[in-house]
Amino acid sequence: MRIIDARSLDDTEFAAALELQQGVDRERDPDLPVTPAAELRGIFDDDATDYCRHQRVVAFADGGTALAIGHVELESDVDNLNLAGVEITRTEDDTAAAILAELLRRARADGRTSVIAWGDHTPHAHDFWTGLGAELRYTEQESRLDMAAVNPELMAQWIGDGPSDLQLVHWSRHCPEDWIDALVATANAMNDAPTDDLDMADTVVDAAMVRAEIEARNARGLEFRGVLAVTADGEAAGTTEVFVNRHRPATSWQWSTVVLPAHRGRRIGRWMKASMWQRLRDTEPEVAWLQTGNAASNAHMLAINNEMGFKPTHLMGCWQTDLDTLEAGLSRRG
Repeated sequence: MRIIDARSLDDTEFAAALELQQGVDRERDPDLPVTPAAELRGIFDDDATDYCRHQRVVAFADGGTALAIGHVELESDVDNLNLAGVEITRTEDDTAAAILAELLRRARADGRTSVIAWGDHTPHAHDFWTGLGAELRYTEQESRLDMAAVNPELMAQWIGDGPSDLQLVHWSRHCPEDWIDALVATANAMNDAPTDDLDMADTVVDAAMVRAEIEARNARGLEFRGVLAVTADGEAAGTTEVFVNRHRPATSWQWSTVVLPAHRGRRIGRWMKASMWQRLRDTEPEVAWLQTGNAASNAHMLAINNEMGFKPTHLMGCWQTDLDTLEAGLSRRG
């Protein structure tokens, strides 16, 4: 078996990695388009999104078949410099242990001491991570919305119920400078979202960080569409954001939705989501589905999504422990 940095793959190796990724896509969501080559190239080249540095590797059998893709995410936030995130696609055989050893080597070289592993919450994945000494700390419900199946009368009602003392501001691809401070306020309000038992610090962002994140997503073909709820003075009340996936628009993503504490309980989340749905139907008709993820413990947001028409597809998990424990677990496995 060979493990190769994903940025160093030749054309034959990349084709094998693409075949693996597309196979995983078909297993998870057989009704959706699979990841095209340009999108996977963007993922492998990414080193800027989520306020992290990223490294990816691919494991190959001697015959050239791609067996698994590994990803280590190195937090850039000063309060989380102990953290490394790891993801392995797939965890079904001993290839996962070999890839994990490589990811942990990279994390240790970068001074990381705590590891959060994430991926589909399957019985096999749970046994793999807990067998190495990690604990399940967080679960996330992944859901999908059929845009055409949403009830337009319900959306009109949600829009009509919006508070009269606020206005909605729509933006696309680049947030206007007049609204960047409001967007920063909503980004930091996302720190209130449940993270259950994960041991990690809040990430506090500024305008430069938010602009850089938007540009990094755009460079990968994930174009922001945003709705900001603001007061007459331009202060933030809330936001909802979507990534339109230019590589395969049908599989775009509903991203953050947050209402600031002073404005909660006023149905602003429904108002923004309905307005976003209407804007996408008018301007992005190729967006057939919206995918999203919410903490399984976030009953309020899950209720809004369910009422809108989101249907659960699968569960994600995050398992956490220190790096030493994982290395010891790998040593026990041999």
